This record gives sequence, C-alpha cells and structure tokens, in this order.
Amino acid sequence: MYVVKRNGTKEPFDLNKIAIAMHKAYLGVGIELSVEECLKQALKITKGYPKDQEVNIEKIQDDVELFLMESKQYEAAKAFIKYRERQRNERDHPWADNDDRQNLIMSKYLMKGETKKDFIKRIAFGKSALEKIFRKKEAIFGGRNLYAIGRDGNITGSNCYVTEDPQDNLESIYRVDYQIARTYSYGGGQGMNLSKIRPKGAKVNNSSNTTPGVMVFAEKYSHTTLNTQQDQRRGALMLVMNIDHPDIIDFITTKLDLNKINGANISIALTDDFMKAVETDSKWTMKF
Repeated sequence: MYVVKRNGTKEPFDLNKIAIAMHKAYLGVGIELSVEECLKQALKITKGYPKDQEVNIEKIQDDVELFLMESKQYEAAKAFIKYRERQRNERDHPWADNDDRQNLIMSKYLMKGETKKDFIKRIAFGKSALEKIFRKKEAIFGGRNLYAIGRDGNITGSNCYVTEDPQDNLESIYRVDYQIARTYSYGGGQGMNLSKIRPKGAKVNNSSNTTPGVMVFAEKYSHTTLNTQQDQRRGALMLVMNIDHPDIIDFITTKLDLNKINGANISIALTDDFMKAVETDSKWTMKF
C-alpha cells in the first residue's frame, strides 16, 4: 500500500508514523499512552484499507480524528486538529513572519534592507520556476549559497574546502596557513591531513635539532581559524591524522585540554589494518 501525499508524491504506507502522531497528540494533553498502544489503535483505524491500493494522507488524518472523537478522547482530538491546522498554515504560508526559527535563520542570510520576497528572488536568480520551489520549501540551497548568491565582493558560495596537506617543511606548513586564512576571509571552511609532518622529537636534516612535532603546527592552524573571519562568520577547520602517526596519542587527547586546538575539530583516519588489529587484539606499530 502507498500513501499519496499532498504534493502528489507517493511513499510506502508506514503504520508507525500514524502511531507516533497519535502518541504526540495524547502527550500534548497529558495522556501518557505508549507508542505500542497507539500502534494498536492505528491498526484498528487502518484495518479496512485495501492493501493493493493507494490511500490519501488526508483520509488517514480524517480517520484518526474520527477515531479519537468516537473514543471520547476529545482533548486529544482537539490537539490533533490544531496540529493539522499548523501544518496547513505552514504549507499555505511557508514564509510567514511568525516563525521564530525561520526568522533566526533569515536574519543570517538577508542583505541589509532586503525583504523575504527580495531574498527569494535573489537566490532564485530571478527565475520563476526556482522561486516557486523555494516559496513552497520543496527545496533550498545550502546556508553558504543563501548568503553568497547575488552579493558583491569575494565571497565563497561553498561551506568547505580541502587544501593541500602540509608537507614536512616550513615552506609548505606556512603556505597552508596562508591558504586557510584566505579561505576564511571569503567565508569558507577548510580541512587537511597533518600526517606528513614529522613527529615530536624527530631529527631535522641530520642535525642535533629535533622537531616540535605536529601539535605545535596544529595549534597554529587553530589560532588562524579563531582569528580570521568574514562578516562575523568565524572560520571552520577539520584536522585529520592517520592512526599510525607517532603523534596520534597527543592528537587524540588534545581535546582534554580546553585551551588547546579549540579552533578546530579533529578526526582520526583509520585503516583496515588497524581495525583488523583491534579485532585480533594485536600490537599496533606507529611509524613515520
């Protein structure tokens, strides 16, 4: 059996969705009826539906209302009716001014002096077909697209970029630092793998000098992220390290110190070999 939605699309019939909607209606009036009990009620409501035909979503909701009324659950029926009214109003007026959540989002993306109507027209490039889709909230661009489209200046339309991974030399390490700063200034975020930087204590150029390790440079990239922004939008950074890098323990535990690497998220790049070692409880060798 398939359910025909209001926009004409179809989806497989799911009894659980009816049960959950009824459960919420009951909770809204202080009746603590379990989802399992609501599932039994939903089964009674829909038992007469032909399994080889389609059923309209409006009929299902009408039948739920009728069941609640006949069961003398008048308050729950009222709550369910109000829920349907809210949903109907949202469909008829998807960009209404009384939606606080929407207004919060819109405040981040509207240009100065721009109305919601102007906003929709701008992000739709003036194309009526796109405007129709956006007004109905059938689809919408990602956040950074909503901000950047139609604005002047060097502004990125994408949220995330992957820069070159810093190599094991100062020229590359500081070049990457410059690249991520420029990306942040345009409003984008960055991601990189730090595994090509030699670990803490390793010799440098066959001299007596040793390297400070990856974490020093990870902290530098974190500071750059915190200190570079565009239109009050702080940069965003993802730092990655391979699981076999000798500095991996320091990398994993760095977030235990709230004063370190607080301008970046961290991620560990696992391998099949590592997961096999976990499964067999084998020793794991870190190398560079």
